[in-house]
Amino acid sequence: MSELPGVTDDAILDAAFAPALSLVTGIPDDLHPEWLPVVTAPTAEERIAAALARWTPDFTDLLPQFFGEFRTRLLDVRLGRAAGELALIYVVRGRDDELVLWMGWDPRRFREPRFWNRFPAAARTFLQTVHAGFSHPDGVSGGLAHVGEMSTYAEWAEEPDGLADWDEEQEIASTRLLVVTSNGTNLLYCLSPDLPTGTIALVYEGDIDPQPFAASIDALMVRPLEN
Repeated sequence: MSELPGVTDDAILDAAFAPALSLVTGIPDDLHPEWLPVVTAPTAEERIAAALARWTPDFTDLLPQFFGEFRTRLLDVRLGRAAGELALIYVVRGRDDELVLWMGWDPRRFREPRFWNRFPAAARTFLQTVHAGFSHPDGVSGGLAHVGEMSTYAEWAEEPDGLADWDEEQEIASTRLLVVTSNGTNLLYCLSPDLPTGTIALVYEGDIDPQPFAASIDALMVRPLEN
């Protein structure tokens, strides 16, 4: 497979910050059949077109700032494997021309996370049919986490039955906050049945800040692309 100038295999792997990530050549036996046009396309432009053709319009409409920048800055789409699982690697030119990667996880890996009815309909369709998570290579940050990595706040804090101090002081119990993404550090984005529809909680150091779901996820995802 030909490489774009500046988008070599080494450059992609260096941008991943994930030693378990590898690039895949050829057509592996476990390839999603609908990814075949992406994998077999001879040019980056054709790979991009084949990958984005599967994206649902209601999901791109949900994230207008991100998708506008993402589509303009997308350099290539490659096939990779992380933790034994195939994913499409979206290689994007970020601010200061560094590479930023998003992983589109195989929708056949979808399993329904908790509080599924709190996800916007557009996100549910995307996770079920396009990618079972669209995140940075860690699987949990910068977008919608791999559904297999979504956990409650209590599980994230390694106290799956609940955090006693938290649950006594906060209006929403630690077992009723589902972490759907993060900013890569300690700012967590959580859905909950105790929040209004269309709302996500930004949780940081014990503070719960309810915000509109779409605008919050859009702002999180576009941040690495803004000059």
